[in-house]
Amino acid sequence: MKPILNIINQLHEIEFKLGVNQSLDPVSRHLDRIKNHLNELGYEYHSPLNEIYTTERTDCEASIAGDTTEGSMQITRVIKPAIYQKSAAGDQLLQKAIVIVES
Repeated sequence: MKPILNIINQLHEIEFKLGVNQSLDPVSRHLDRIKNHLNELGYEYHSPLNEIYTTERTDCEASIAGDTTEGSMQITRVIKPAIYQKSAAGDQLLQKAIVIVES
């Protein structure tokens, strides 16, 4: 199972470095195909970038930068995404997201 997690982590890193959110048509189309194939195999990943972070979150391991007493904390960088494996019993968390959080 470790090789598939490594593949997903590399895919996430490629998306981050290319800025896939900006719709790079020639590349994003191929990345979407890879994600669809992973989904067919029962794997899904989620990047919680810009989401609110609370200490109750069980899908993230966070490094906190700055002062945490100033209010809500936001995920500002995702080093590794949360990876899930789908099954009839429900989604199973295979890897917690590793994130950097700032207030």
